Amino acid sequence: MSKFIEIKNLYYTAASGNKIFEDVEAEFYEGERVAIIGPLGSGKATLLRLLLGLEKPQNGAIYLFGKDIGRLERLEIDILRQGIGVVFENASLISNLKVIENVMLPLQYHTNLTHDAIMERAVFLLGSVGYKGDMWELPGPLPSYTKKTIALAKSMALDPIIMIYDRLMEGLDERQSLELIRFVDGFHKAKKDRLSIMIANDERGVRDIIPDRVLRIENRRII
Repeated sequence: MSKFIEIKNLYYTAASGNKIFEDVEAEFYEGERVAIIGPLGSGKATLLRLLLGLEKPQNGAIYLFGKDIGRLERLEIDILRQGIGVVFENASLISNLKVIENVMLPLQYHTNLTHDAIMERAVFLLGSVGYKGDMWELPGPLPSYTKKTIALAKSMALDPIIMIYDRLMEGLDERQSLELIRFVDGFHKAKKDRLSIMIANDERGVRDIIPDRVLRIENRRII
């Protein structure tokens, strides 16, 4: 199996002086579903920023698709990030863009598709995650579940080979959680070598996913 992400001997200390990670080692392979569990304050958000190249470790390295992202220029990291889709806990939609415009945005920035083709794909993606609302409304007033379905559609736009779900089930009831898991599962299976990473505070956030592996953040390490 191809190794999509490798973390080697990683150390990270926050600007406050608080040690977040020490001697972290982890590997993530094609086709896997991996859960990463850690309580509040354990460093999950920092880990995500490190994986995306938004932060750099003081020591050690993170290899993304075989490249040490700590040694890459910003443009090179941006290109690698096109292979990663992320759904954040708060959905991270742009509030002054309409629902459809949020989903179109990655396609407008990173493809040469025509406007009509981009619009067609965005409409398809929204339908594929069960969105039934007005595509031309602003997302701000929408409920959490609806925002997350929109964010899910947006994250799928470039058909990424790696998907990262940051506390996807937070704030949702059981029915809503199961619906999102159904969409996540379908997208994972649509490409046989896709890597899916689910980040959660505890086992409740991943209980319906049935991951291949569960990693835990404990004592500044991943075990």
